Parts: sequence; structure tokens; C-alpha cells
Amino acid sequence: MRVKVESTGGFTGREAVVALYDTAALPSGTAGRIRDAVQALDAAQARGDQGEVGADLPAYRITVSEDSGVREETRVYEVRGDPTTDDGSPALRTLLAGPDAT
Repeated sequence: MRVKVESTGGFTGREAVVALYDTAALPSGTAGRIRDAVQALDAAQARGDQGEVGADLPAYRITVSEDSGVREETRVYEVRGDPTTDDGSPALRTLLAGPDAT
């Protein structure tokens, strides 16, 4: 699984890649945390969670690519809000923490 996290919101609206992961190249514990975070994003999307609303809030685009053996599947998640607050997305916090975070 490959995961790309891009910052897309805030006042400037500039886009920047802030994290890249390839779970095949990570230790199993780290890869598991990344997979768990993506599953949490899936669950939030299924519930219809929209995150916070506001033009000045941080926003992130998370692109997940997986090779199913037949074709590559890509999913994109949009997460809004400050991940550092208690109301922020725990899955996004995990993805922004970097591969060495425990």
C-alpha cells in the first residue's frame, strides 16, 4: 500500500506533500499503524464524517494506492480540521507523525 498525504487548505491554499509511505518498505509495526489509519479513514468516510468546516482550516488529501494483483486501486480521502486538537482526526495524526512514531 502506498499512501501520500498532501496539505491542501488553510489561508494560503497551497498544496504540499507532507508524508509518503510504502507499507512494503516499512517495519511490520509501522506498516500496521498506517493500515489501521487508512481503515479508520474508510470508516469515517462510510459514516459520512465531514470534519470541521471553514475556509481557513487546514485540509489534507490522502491518496491510497494498492495493487490487488489484477489492477491498482486508488482511493482519495479529504480530511479537514486541525489534527493537533482533540477534535482532530486520530487517523490523520498517525499519518502526519512519520514512520518512526510509536
